[in-house]
Amino acid sequence: MWLAVGLAVAGLVAIIVEMFVPALGLIGVAGLGAIVASIVMVYRQFGTLVGSLYLGGAIVVLPVLIVLYFKYLPKTFVGKKLIQHEVQNPEGGYSSFTAGKYAELPGKHGVSLTILRPVGMVLIDGTKYSAVTAGEFVEAGQAVTVAKVEGSRVVVRPRRTK
Repeated sequence: MWLAVGLAVAGLVAIIVEMFVPALGLIGVAGLGAIVASIVMVYRQFGTLVGSLYLGGAIVVLPVLIVLYFKYLPKTFVGKKLIQHEVQNPEGGYSSFTAGKYAELPGKHGVSLTILRPVGMVLIDGTKYSAVTAGEFVEAGQAVTVAKVEGSRVVVRPRRTK
């Protein structure tokens, strides 16, 4: 009986490992096979009644153990290394697309910080933006004008001096 229980526990561990190790499902399938093998062992050694009780217990206990594992995983040493607990807020330097940041850009002038062929960085009103040209080659340090903005895509063209 202990061999069957050990096989079921090994199968459960293999299924949990599959969630963290990319193995194309092979470890998880091996774990599922170990659990099925343990159920078959109990049926063969102890008969239908004990096998059915073991199967019912496995159906109830294994999902409960998986839920408990993931509930307590963040508190373990390994969980603290695997799970990011830091909040990514704008004050910490993290930002996401905001339409207001780009709404005022069309028609503004700036300077290219890198070579745009056709993608690079530009400086407009003291703020760096990733920008793209309509196909023109723009040298670093060249004056540019924002032609249009599509979402967070800033399209610039070289500014013509008269």
